[in-house]
Amino acid sequence: MSYNKLLAGIISYSLLACAVCGCAAAPETTTESSQASSVSDSITYLDAADMFTKRDKQSDYASEDATEITLSDSKSTCDSPAVRVSDNQITITRTGTYVLSGSLTNGQIVVDASGEKVQIVLKDASINCDTSAAIYVKSADKVFVTLAENTSNTLTNTKDFVAIDDNNIDAVIFSKSDLSLNGSGTLTIHAAYGHGIVSKDDLVITSGTYDITAARHALSGKDSVRIADGVFTLNAKKDGIHSENTDNDEKGFIYIADGTFSITCDSDGMDAEETLQVDGGTITIAAGDDGLHADGDLVLNDGTITITKSYEGLEGKTVTITGGSYAVTSSDDGVNAAGDGTAGNSSDSASSDSSKEQKAPSGTPPKRPQNSSDSMEMPQPPQNGDSTEAPQPPQNSDSTEAPQPPQNSDSTEMPNAPKGAQNSNGNSGPGGMEDATDYNRIQISGGMLTVNAGGDGLDSNGDLTVTGGEIYIDGPVQGGNSALDCSGAATISGGTVIAVGSSGMAENFSSSSTQGSMLVTVSASMISGEITLQDSNGNSLLSYTPAKSYNSVVISCPKLTSGETYTLLAGDTTTTVTLDSLVKSVKK
Repeated sequence: MSYNKLLAGIISYSLLACAVCGCAAAPETTTESSQASSVSDSITYLDAADMFTKRDKQSDYASEDATEITLSDSKSTCDSPAVRVSDNQITITRTGTYVLSGSLTNGQIVVDASGEKVQIVLKDASINCDTSAAIYVKSADKVFVTLAENTSNTLTNTKDFVAIDDNNIDAVIFSKSDLSLNGSGTLTIHAAYGHGIVSKDDLVITSGTYDITAARHALSGKDSVRIADGVFTLNAKKDGIHSENTDNDEKGFIYIADGTFSITCDSDGMDAEETLQVDGGTITIAAGDDGLHADGDLVLNDGTITITKSYEGLEGKTVTITGGSYAVTSSDDGVNAAGDGTAGNSSDSASSDSSKEQKAPSGTPPKRPQNSSDSMEMPQPPQNGDSTEAPQPPQNSDSTEAPQPPQNSDSTEMPNAPKGAQNSNGNSGPGGMEDATDYNRIQISGGMLTVNAGGDGLDSNGDLTVTGGEIYIDGPVQGGNSALDCSGAATISGGTVIAVGSSGMAENFSSSSTQGSMLVTVSASMISGEITLQDSNGNSLLSYTPAKSYNSVVISCPKLTSGETYTLLAGDTTTTVTLDSLVKSVKK
């Protein structure tokens, strides 16, 4: 279990993914919201209806009303009085639509139009700025960057950033104002010495194809990052997607409605100071630190997320899963609801760059990976699933169908929490932090979650509540961690759970559960092989083949009934269990 970030627990919320549409430019008709839309029971949820305006999604424009800007090293040209051309710097000073084509080997586009809305259309444009932003929004109400249909555009920075005014410009696209990107074209960004795209207000992306390589964060929005759709290939030395606002605790959130993401990063795949909510999309992450991290609430309503490499896979103050498919590989905890977290202090330069505190979890832990090239074994999905796809349910599963869903911290390292505190089962065992808070919780009501964890599989410093879905955990092989680790009450009332790992700190669900559950220590030593649960008539209720060795098994499914006898086949061992109580632990 990790304590380098003090985070907390979970709650669910279903949202509708926003579709991307194209139409002629028009005034924004939806009130823009830069904060979370609702707060309930200390959990913040994001409302999809507040995330995007109609104008955010409008990628079309009236060409007859647009101003053409032709970029050239010899002499860029434009016939509008709203555009100033000085050497290789082009400054836009008034509202309007500006179509950029051509190339600059060392130049810059500046928007200096206080209180105005400006649309920049990239139409096969290539701009390199050696020591500053290729596109710099110095002043505006809001700027829209549109990738014209069937075009390929490139923006780059090649040297360390040099101050040109009072603003700390450190990204290839740097905006002091709200920034919205859309269109059906392609944008390639290479930031040799900074971030890819930064907005000091809201960063909104509703469509387009993006290939971003950055020396720091790939995408960063101080107030928020909101993505409706698009195709993203992000390679970053810091976070793939980052949002942090230390001045306002209702800002600094990330919202994902849809899209296809391939993220390779040295820090977190996605990192939000407040809520991180995913309502859809296909996301693949190889992270040097956490896969998805929220200092506030992590809410997963839908989507297919594969975390191939991480220190901790899913981490938040609360973690809520209501639907979707998730395959998580982690060297420490797979899912972690931790204490009162603090994000890195990014300052006005978009992010903080101090290294995250490294802390070894209890037991014999792996160290936090230091670079994204470190390989880790992918978790194996149940029953012959293709490891490259979303996990598939095991054969003969009796679980009910999952419901369809609508850094950089500078904090000092916390000491290792004791592992001997009394847990919710009344037994001495692993428990996360000794003094768990009631807002820390993991809550799973649907979807499919597959975890291959070097530390704890599910680790809550508060409660763990399972009411539905399917959960398959390959937990630790060392004794200092467990497949399930809960400081508060661990209860189950629905769904299917198979959690395997070492027996030394193994936990079962608590007696307050309303669905049957058994914890079986199947062997004194670690074994391997398929696990099958049979009823008294020899009928198979469910089966699962763990990806690694184990000697304890937690099983819960709707057909476990108090008073009935069951047979657990694990590798070459056979254990008969009579549930004289609804929740029972058996040591072979």
